[in-house]
Amino acid sequence: MATSLTATVGPSVTMLVEGRYVSQAEPRGVTAALARRGVRVRTVVAEDAVADVADPTTILGRDAGPHPVVCPRGRSLALLATLRALEAQGVHVIHRAATIDTVVDKVGMSARLTEAGVPTPRTWLGHPSRLSRRPDLAYPLLLKPVRGDNSRGIAVVDDAAQLRGLQWPEQVALAQPFHRGDAHDLKVYVAGPHVWAVRRRSPIHRDGTPTGATEPGVQVPVTAAARALAERCRAVFGLTLFGIDCVTDSSGDLLVVDVNEFPNYRGISGDVDEMLAEVVLGVLPAEVQQAGAEPFEAELVGLPEQVPA
Repeated sequence: MATSLTATVGPSVTMLVEGRYVSQAEPRGVTAALARRGVRVRTVVAEDAVADVADPTTILGRDAGPHPVVCPRGRSLALLATLRALEAQGVHVIHRAATIDTVVDKVGMSARLTEAGVPTPRTWLGHPSRLSRRPDLAYPLLLKPVRGDNSRGIAVVDDAAQLRGLQWPEQVALAQPFHRGDAHDLKVYVAGPHVWAVRRRSPIHRDGTPTGATEPGVQVPVTAAARALAERCRAVFGLTLFGIDCVTDSSGDLLVVDVNEFPNYRGISGDVDEMLAEVVLGVLPAEVQQAGAEPFEAELVGLPEQVPA
């Protein structure tokens, strides 16, 4: 039986964060924006938390109020497990653990995009030594780990011989045609009703080597095609705060190559953090949204001593 939450004045939001993201632009920006609005914000580092699966107040705090909201930022095992425990107790979450897991699992993500008719590269799954035997693969070929994370572990091969000789560390790889384009891609950011587009340097050079690109990119107008892809991805995955990575195929059409939950929203002009705060508060009843007027000092619970990247 769930432990009851002590009533408190004003809305309450718990930011459940993977340790490596604590100091990033998000969730820091939206946390500050919520606190300025008088929201009780509690940031919990998932890897340092100890949760009673039958008592959500061990994560939310005793003063969370009757309508607590949890906004997760990350995809670690600790975060997803804690999020599932909170969901089981009926706590409202911005993104469910299963939703996050679906976009982290790039095979599941690709399959759902394909099933929904969202333009995305054809995707193969198998060990490179086996994939190299297929005569119908389109080269150059981009290979990704099944569970993707910030472009890590990707490789590009130009022919079957390179694919056969690739030292792949996992049992299977996800393989897609590599669209070289002009070495740039389009990042489409979504937060509730808001949609932005940023043109940025690709994380991969045309020869397949990492670019090491760190610049946020340049904001560009949101085209009808980009907006339509964002709305279709929202419908497919049930995400509220997310970004999609798009490349252009040989015909000039956009293809979705990746979907990520709660990104950093880099390269966007305007007060994005205030917009994110509005979206987070939008899930609360209207009377709770209006309560709380004085700025609130956000609380941080647990600092990671050493969290694997």
